[in-house]
Amino acid sequence: MEIYVFVYLPGETIAVPAGLFNYNTDDKTGHFLYGRKYEQRPNAVPVDPVSLPLHKEALPTTINEGLYGVLRDSIPDYWGRMVFAAKRDIYPEQVSNIDLMLDSNGARIGNLDFRSSPDDPEPQLDLPHFSTLANIINAAVKIENNEKVSKEILDLYAQGSSMGGARPKCSVEHDEAMWLVKFPSKNDKANMPAIEYASMKLAKLCGIKSAEVLLQKVGTKDVLMVRRFDRQKRGNNWLRNGFMSALSFMQWDERDRDLWSYYSLAEQMRTYMSVEELKELYRRMVFNILINNTDDHPRNHGFLFDRDSYSLSPAYDILPEIKTAGVSTTSRLAMALGEAGREATIENALSSCRLFGWKSREQAMEECVRPMQQIFKDWSEFFESCGVSGEDIKMLESTIYKT
Repeated sequence: MEIYVFVYLPGETIAVPAGLFNYNTDDKTGHFLYGRKYEQRPNAVPVDPVSLPLHKEALPTTINEGLYGVLRDSIPDYWGRMVFAAKRDIYPEQVSNIDLMLDSNGARIGNLDFRSSPDDPEPQLDLPHFSTLANIINAAVKIENNEKVSKEILDLYAQGSSMGGARPKCSVEHDEAMWLVKFPSKNDKANMPAIEYASMKLAKLCGIKSAEVLLQKVGTKDVLMVRRFDRQKRGNNWLRNGFMSALSFMQWDERDRDLWSYYSLAEQMRTYMSVEELKELYRRMVFNILINNTDDHPRNHGFLFDRDSYSLSPAYDILPEIKTAGVSTTSRLAMALGEAGREATIENALSSCRLFGWKSREQAMEECVRPMQQIFKDWSEFFESCGVSGEDIKMLESTIYKT
């Protein structure tokens, strides 16, 4: 199967063909080849700067079912599959990665597009407006319950459900920006949009570069709005930034969980980025310990890139994993962080601090850890000021790190 990969170049709002992706559906092997005309462009950017650098022939890949990293990043996860399946009245398990690649979607993450022909038109981008969210939230419940949803609502969902993750979500346009709106889920134990909002605001207070967030009331329900950092409005169109997850940056497979570690990621980052970026990653790691964000897998860390520069994207998907009081007192992050593996303790984080650019444990403690711990002493009051209920704060008392 042949799929044409298009790229939105820096400063441009119309995609150009970059190369051809050949996919073998039998053995799930993929092979990409740049087009000669594309490589001759003075402003050409790599489709995937790690797996597919310009002017080098790529080897076939079997990683992540035959998808090079950034190609995999550009298609949705579980929620997007559910929306795709609902539109076609099939089961989500019947949806393949190739189906999602070729599903026309102008709201997908990053700067790529996928088409079955080099002459295919630009994907339509007709984002739902914030005012339509009440209907969309009601439809999310039906989708989760495998109930019928009107075609009009599914069309709106399809425009904005291209992002990763399992929670119900949709991209919308609001105040001349593109936002990812995350809805409540039927399985939520608490007001998760409000808790995630407070967690993201707390991360910013701790000095972490994090995505802009809003908490909005739609009817009787809270929704979290996260400003898309890969989009900027230009007239009636959108500029796009190259984006890749840490999973892609490391060329890890989603099944390679034993390989996932913060310090390996930092070592790879050192080749491309400054020491300050390594320290930023360390701050996020420490924050995840303090807030008990155990869903910190490598697809929940990202990078923005163009032809010559790389940087950590603003932090996103920061949410505490709610513990059951009295059941467990220990936590493990999704990636190893120190000598004790994934054990989510400050001592374990300090054991690897020099790999992140700190000169000593004392410096890491004084300049990074202790200031965060001081802020966390008042976490419950801060969460309350962000709209988290007293009942939910009580539920989090056995979850948030005790300083």
